[in-house]
Amino acid sequence: MNVNIRQATTSDSNIISALGITTFYEAYYEQDESGNLADYVLKSFNLQQIRDEINDENSTFIIAESEGKAVGYAKLRENSPADCVKDENAIELQRIYILERARGKNVGKKLMEECYKIAREKCYQILWLGVWEENLKAQKFYQKLGFKKIGELEFPYGDVVGTNLVLKIDL
Repeated sequence: MNVNIRQATTSDSNIISALGITTFYEAYYEQDESGNLADYVLKSFNLQQIRDEINDENSTFIIAESEGKAVGYAKLRENSPADCVKDENAIELQRIYILERARGKNVGKKLMEECYKIAREKCYQILWLGVWEENLKAQKFYQKLGFKKIGELEFPYGDVVGTNLVLKIDL
């Protein structure tokens, strides 16, 4: 798959909103209660929320496209340290979401490479992320890239609280 990565702007808000809702639902519909899942995606990926996040000076969004069609995106967030990286020069990879039909086609790898590049350009030394403890596919992907587990954090989600593993990689 030929993949182009570009930085998103507010004009991409609808694309990112649609990708966020679709990819999050695809990833978790089998494990999660439908009401919690629906509430979460509508709160987290509604158009105004995405616009606000894109306009936040601490956020950087990038979009992966194949043949002019958006197939995934990533979001980097500055000034949001987890306790286990608070004393390090770190930036968070808050989201990396890829459509199911584009998985296994190097889209994630290309998004990650661009995230590393952006983080280095911003003079960060560490990239960290949280991944749900039950998302074994994502954990395997991050492990293959060289991420190491350094902690855990709670992830409130509907009427439950999940556990995210905190992973990091040195840049």
